[in-house]
Amino acid sequence: MLVKTNFLGVEETIEVSEEQIFSFDPGIGGFESLRRYALIPEQDSPVEWLQSLEDPDVAFALLEPFAFKSDYAFELSDADAEALGMREAQDALVRCVLTLHEDPEKITANLLAPLLLSRRSHMARQVILQNSDYDLRFHLFAEVAAHEAVDESMESAEAAAATEVEPELALRASA
Repeated sequence: MLVKTNFLGVEETIEVSEEQIFSFDPGIGGFESLRRYALIPEQDSPVEWLQSLEDPDVAFALLEPFAFKSDYAFELSDADAEALGMREAQDALVRCVLTLHEDPEKITANLLAPLLLSRRSHMARQVILQNSDYDLRFHLFAEVAAHEAVDESMESAEAAAATEVEPELALRASA
């Protein structure tokens, strides 16, 4: 199937397979009248694009939340699972909508209202998580930078500990 897109103001036509097409019921918040989308991977990137089949000007940048927040978890209601035709966890693709910005520090991911796409039925919906502490605007790169800083300080501490231990081992070996 050929899909028209005006991604970044450049009009083009992309070929997608039926496996890439998902129907939202209900529609995505703020775009309720648009129901059919194609999930298009970005080359050499974890980002995917959800391109409306009904409006070439509407496309969402998506990211799998587990790629940047390994402890991300929620329970899907039985009603949502049934509406999506999901029988097991492997049926679900979970994606978060990104809000893009020229300044990477300002890029956010919506963890509070993820998109669930069913591999089995190709139905999809946005689910608003109830009683959740997840952010509507999770600062993606600020969080990644914080994790990297923690990792670096842990590596420094491990290196310092290794340095302290090595002379002791050298003394024992020479005795």
